[in-house]
Amino acid sequence: MTTTTQKPSLANLIESTNIPESLVRAVVRQMGGWESFKQSAPDITRHGIDGGFHGFLYYSETIPFAKRNRKAILEMATQQADDFGAGLVEMIKGFNCLKGATETEIVEGLAGVTDETLVPNGLAWYAGEEVARAYCDAFDPQ
Repeated sequence: MTTTTQKPSLANLIESTNIPESLVRAVVRQMGGWESFKQSAPDITRHGIDGGFHGFLYYSETIPFAKRNRKAILEMATQQADDFGAGLVEMIKGFNCLKGATETEIVEGLAGVTDETLVPNGLAWYAGEEVARAYCDAFDPQ
């Protein structure tokens, strides 16, 4: 997306991205609200969410988040894979946090039929990073 001169707001972020609105709202809520999200988004975009950010630290946070938002995460990931000309599983297998995951583990994680933590955690981190990136793309924070 392109940088806007609009004031950074949740409504403007939602308007500026093709990420499902429900997922944008869920990430912001998971991070502790709009102010916390705005402060963290540039660091997440620069360094990744695995450095430890509110709501995305522990499996007890990321796994329920991924389960609650699985449909929206899949919608975003499917669109992104199509944009990249890649298969969904192929794209997700390329995530740094999922190096070493098998195709079966990824498919089961995407389907929500596993007790494994690796893939759902990776999907939660993916969602958080993509929403943070959308914020930085839209509002170009320093």
